[in-house]
Parts: sequence; C-alpha cells; structure tokens
Amino acid sequence: MKSAAMLRLYRQRWGLCYIPILLTCALAIWVAAHWIYPLPPKSLVLAAGVPQGGFSQMAEQYRDELERRGIAVDIVTSPAGALGPLQHLAVANDPVQAGFAHGLLAERGAEARVQALAVIGKQPVWVFTHQSGATSISQLRNLTIAAGPPGSATREVAVQLLAQAQVKPGEVTWDDVHQGMAAASELLEHRVDAMITIGTGDAPTIRLLSRSPGIHMLGLERADGLAAREPRLHPFILPQGAIELRGDVPPRDLTMLYTSTNLLVRETMHPALQRAMLDAASDIHSVPTFLQRLNEYPDYQSDFPLSPTAQLYATGQRPWLETALPYWWAQLAGLLLYAVLPILLFTGAALVWIPRLFSLRVDAVLAHYYGELNFLENDLEAAASEAPIKLKGMLGKLDRMEQEVASLDLPDRFSDRWYTLREHLVDARERLLKLRSR
Repeated sequence: MKSAAMLRLYRQRWGLCYIPILLTCALAIWVAAHWIYPLPPKSLVLAAGVPQGGFSQMAEQYRDELERRGIAVDIVTSPAGALGPLQHLAVANDPVQAGFAHGLLAERGAEARVQALAVIGKQPVWVFTHQSGATSISQLRNLTIAAGPPGSATREVAVQLLAQAQVKPGEVTWDDVHQGMAAASELLEHRVDAMITIGTGDAPTIRLLSRSPGIHMLGLERADGLAAREPRLHPFILPQGAIELRGDVPPRDLTMLYTSTNLLVRETMHPALQRAMLDAASDIHSVPTFLQRLNEYPDYQSDFPLSPTAQLYATGQRPWLETALPYWWAQLAGLLLYAVLPILLFTGAALVWIPRLFSLRVDAVLAHYYGELNFLENDLEAAASEAPIKLKGMLGKLDRMEQEVASLDLPDRFSDRWYTLREHLVDARERLLKLRSR
C-alpha cells in the first residue's frame, strides 16, 4: 500500500532524498558559477600595435591600473601597425580580448565584430619633413614619402591629403617598407623626404620627430574640406608652443586633422572586466595634455559600435556592489548574493520540507486507522442490537487493522501514538467480544 511505501521511503530518506538534494545543490552552484553568474577572468591579453609605439605605452598604463585591481595583463605587440589589434580581435581563437584602434578603421572593425568601450583620446595626422622652408603639403611633390604600407589607413589618408593639395599619387615616391620608428629613422637619415603618420601625442615617434632639429611639422590646407568628405577626421588648431613651450614647438599655429583613439574589446568579454577597463580608462585619460582638456576623455561617441556595458557605464549604471566593495570582492559577493545564496535557501527549504512531508504522511496514515476505528466503534452498538451477525465481520476487520498497525514501520518519534492506537484497538476488541457474548 502507498502508506507502507511512504514509510519505507522515510527510512531510506538519506539515500533517496537528502543526498540527491545536496548533490543537486552542489551541481546547481557549479552551473551558476560557470554559466549563469560566472566570475570574470583574472587575466587579460591586450593587443598594442607596434612595439615601442604609442599604443604600447598606453597598454603599459592599462597594465599598471588593471593589476592594481587584481587583473594580470599580457601585452601583445605586432609588426602590423595600427591594424594589428584588429587583426588579433578578428580571429576567433586568438587569445587577445582587447586592443586599441583609431576611428578610420571602424569599417574593418565591423568585420572583426568588435565593440568600443570608449573614445580615449585624439590621434592627429602628422606630417614631418626635413625639407628646409617647407610650409605646405603641396611642397612634397616629387619627394619620397613614408606613409605605411599600401592599403593601410595611414596610406589612404596620405593620398587624400596630397589630393587635397593637388598632388597626385604618381607625383610622389612611396616608401612601402618602413613605418613607425623605422620610418622616423629613415627620415632623420634623409633616406626619405617626408613622413605621414597617425599617432597619439605621446607616441615615441611623434615625440622624437617633433623635437628633432631639422625636422619640420606641416599644417594642412583646406582641412575642413577633407573632414567633410571623411567624417571620421576632425580639424583642430595645434597652437604655437603647445608641444614644448620653451622650444617653441610647433613654431606657429598649425591646422591639423585628428581621428579618435578607441578602446576595443570582443563582444564576449565579461561585463565586469569591461567595467574594470573603463575605470582604468577614466584614471588614465582624464589627465589634460596639449591635445585634450581635463576630463575630456573617456568619451562614448565612438565610430565603432559601443558596447552595451559601456552604454550603461556612460549613464552611471553599474552593480551597486562595485561601488561599495573592491573589484574582486564585489564580483565574489555578487556570485554569493545572486546565485549561491538563492540555491542554498532553496536547498534548505527542501531539506526542511521533506521531513514535514513525511510527518504529514505518517499523520495521515495514523489518522486513517483512527478514523476506521471510530467508525467501527460507532457501528458496534447498532450491530449488536439490530444485526448481531455483523459482529463476526467486524471482528475480522478489527483483526486486519491490528495486523496492519502492528506491521507499520513507523519512525521512533511516532512510537507513542502507535502504542496508543494499538491500545485503542485492544479496547475495541474487548468491547466487541463482550457484545458477542451477550
């Protein structure tokens, strides 16, 4: 019968109920920690373009800031120049998770399926030459120019700048081999006549050439017209002496163009790690330089698609635990509060509810026999006076009840009620036998 099965189940409750529930609890916590509310990784691989470039210096700053938050950073450089981080991010199994790129690469970023966390600065288009007396880019006609390899964003901008100055691509000789510091060395050694590059003001190449004797910076003519055709380029005035006041660098106001510097991440990067990078960006890039004002960056108007996490961050929305606790403590507290604690509460409720379920079932079994006994006792008097023949059948029913009650395997805490039920059955038997003997 079902009651007997329930009682046997009660006897085996640890093996059949409690242990499976505890194992299910452990499995649920493991699933929650790995899939539903995973902790962010403790390390990050950051792509930084060419070695000793502006992005490499920036990556060092991010490494220092993130390591203060307990996140180890491995910096990966590439000879591929400004396109290097995007090349890493475009490869699905590449370990790189974040990198830098200027806004002119936004179309290639769409192919790589990356998102921007923020705009973190300006990258001007710099034009350097050793030609004495040169004041205009139109004076570079018939000279040798280093402007990155064919197909690069820097070469495309250089071609547009020359076209704006009425210089056709065939009227100059391109150095397709050298870029970065190698191209700067070529310019200093007069093996190339000019160099066009895109970089931050702190980039080693820019610092070297802007302060080297005999190297001149050129402004751009009709920069507004070029910016109108390329919306990712923006004109600005670099004031006289902005780079170095004592050295009067530059020696006059220069009209220049700049594109945005973007901090990029994979779409799959953990949101908490993205917020940690945004915190680092705020600490690093809010400092004023000759190219930006105090707290001008980070900015969230990017040429790349903006990460949903960055969109929330820009409006001040972030988990409240991260505002109250250090980075790693906040992540661990979030896991405990939103995943582990609910599972433990549910498990505790199940472990409390199962004994009550068994108790209710045992109560129901005992109540069933008490009810049967009550009906039997109510029928005794009527059966003795009206149909004495029924007493024999009632005695058989009472015998079966006694046998069933005697065979009940009840928990020890129900033994007093079990003995009381058996005493009632004995009293009912004695009464029934007296009625039969009349």
